[in-house]
Amino acid sequence: MPQASYEYAVGRISQLSTKMLDAAKLRRIFEAGSFQESLALLLETGYGGNLSPEQIASEEIDYIIREQLQISRKIVWEVTPAPELTSLFLLEVDGHNLKTLLKARLLGIEAPDVLIDGGSFPLDQLKECVAGANYDALPEAYRKTMNKIEAELARGVDSLKLSAEIDGAMFRHIKNVLDKKNDHSFVRDYFSLQADFQNARSVVRARLLNWDVDKLRLMLLEGGEIDFNVFLEGMNIPMEQLGAQFNRGKNGKIISQSVEEYVTTGDASVLKRKMETALMNVLRSVKWDMFSLGPIIGYLMGREAEAKALRVIFGAKRGGFDYELPELYA
Repeated sequence: MPQASYEYAVGRISQLSTKMLDAAKLRRIFEAGSFQESLALLLETGYGGNLSPEQIASEEIDYIIREQLQISRKIVWEVTPAPELTSLFLLEVDGHNLKTLLKARLLGIEAPDVLIDGGSFPLDQLKECVAGANYDALPEAYRKTMNKIEAELARGVDSLKLSAEIDGAMFRHIKNVLDKKNDHSFVRDYFSLQADFQNARSVVRARLLNWDVDKLRLMLLEGGEIDFNVFLEGMNIPMEQLGAQFNRGKNGKIISQSVEEYVTTGDASVLKRKMETALMNVLRSVKWDMFSLGPIIGYLMGREAEAKALRVIFGAKRGGFDYELPELYA
């Protein structure tokens, strides 16, 4: 049950944060000789509870990572003094579940085991909503979007559009919550930056794939500082001017520099890496604010990044290739 005290919550989270894995620990795990030796090093850190390497088959590591992440989410839910704001950082889980459940229903199959517990909405509730095509239990932004998707399905299934519409609902819901609470904390900064960065990435993607403006418009997310028209105009200007085009508002400089690096290198993945770094920097800036959600959300998103890094590392171990870590919080 959520606590009323930031002092209690931050104290609890500060203790747990000492067990998070940093880049040096993750590198040692990867550099161990065999998969099982890497697994042994991971478990020595306390990850996975009291399991031993002999108890875990290589294909089970993904389940261990998922379980550890769900434990972290549960703890955050138990201690947060601001559940409505905290829930915004778990909406990507709900988006993943909605997309997976809807696609499974359309294919006439059971939902696969990639469904994830620990989102903002109970998983059983989402299952009932999608199975019955009834979304009255969801917040307004989701309800309107899912009803719109259901109506559109009669004309055929466009997976890209379906996914984009659910992502759009997430950011509209975030904006609605922040506006209602009149929140101007790092939470708004975080999602505003994410929306602007994702929109810039969508412009680059649209140009690489020769999309038209209407298709780009569908991908644009609300809640950022940069006006949609700035992104739409980015479809028709020279690539070397694209960075300057996006240099607007608080987030403009870092987005502009990232796009300019992409134009110079031709490596579109730089935009994702720069976004991850910028978002983590927002959380790091409030890491020591003991009377805010900063340390709590930092821990939550740090655990998310840690889980992503472990999946990358053990996937690389299986495949015999090198890897690049996502941006870490620790």
